[in-house]
Amino acid sequence: MPFLIDGDNLLGTWRGRDRGDAAKRKLSFELARFAARVRRRCVVVFDGPSPAGSGFGGETRFSGHGRSADEWILDFLRAETEPRGWLVVTSDRSLADRCRHLAARTERSDLFRKRLHTESSGEKPEPGDDVEYWLEQFGDEDDGAAT
Repeated sequence: MPFLIDGDNLLGTWRGRDRGDAAKRKLSFELARFAARVRRRCVVVFDGPSPAGSGFGGETRFSGHGRSADEWILDFLRAETEPRGWLVVTSDRSLADRCRHLAARTERSDLFRKRLHTESSGEKPEPGDDVEYWLEQFGDEDDGAAT
């Protein structure tokens, strides 16, 4: 089951992390590594427009001007043919209720943060996991398949 994560909400549950661009960038790479390790899709959505430049890992999305991450998440689930196949990570009760109404499953951000830490700490990645992840992101030069 893939994860759809309310990024600002997750950062808000993390003591010592703010919601600035650097914290968002760091979280996006942590989630990309987590997704590769557990072999599940992981989409993180942050409020507001995308910061200038690049440097975000995995499937990182920004809601854009005048639109919240909550709205982005709900629109995404409405467009899905199988929203019940998604696990939405948020501690926002209103958003969680609306996601469940669309048949998606939900998990509180603090619980997911523990899962992220537990499933990644002290665990040595399988050989090739990082290489596979980066090849998926940027393609293999030998076959000319850059994404």
